[in-house]
Amino acid sequence: MEQPVLPFANGDWRIEPRGSVGHALADARRRRALSIEDIAAETRVPVRYLAAIEAERFDEIPGVIYIKGFVKAFARAVGLCERWALDAVNALLAGERTIARA
Repeated sequence: MEQPVLPFANGDWRIEPRGSVGHALADARRRRALSIEDIAAETRVPVRYLAAIEAERFDEIPGVIYIKGFVKAFARAVGLCERWALDAVNALLAGERTIARA
């Protein structure tokens, strides 16, 4: 199967994905013509958590360690750089913690 051209595919760190981590993952999934059920089958992550990641409703996922693991698995399944996805979700979660403290 030929890999589609996606942000950070093949280790290209010069290209930045458009939009948020959830949007980038959803867009990459659609570009590969995969359903969310296809990703769930490949990653063994429940559909409800993948949908929550795409919508950036991380509060629906039980715990930060699960969020990070699920995001990395999702990124791997759609051909995005896992390191970028993890960095993006870490930044997003850190921003949420800052807002909660204010």
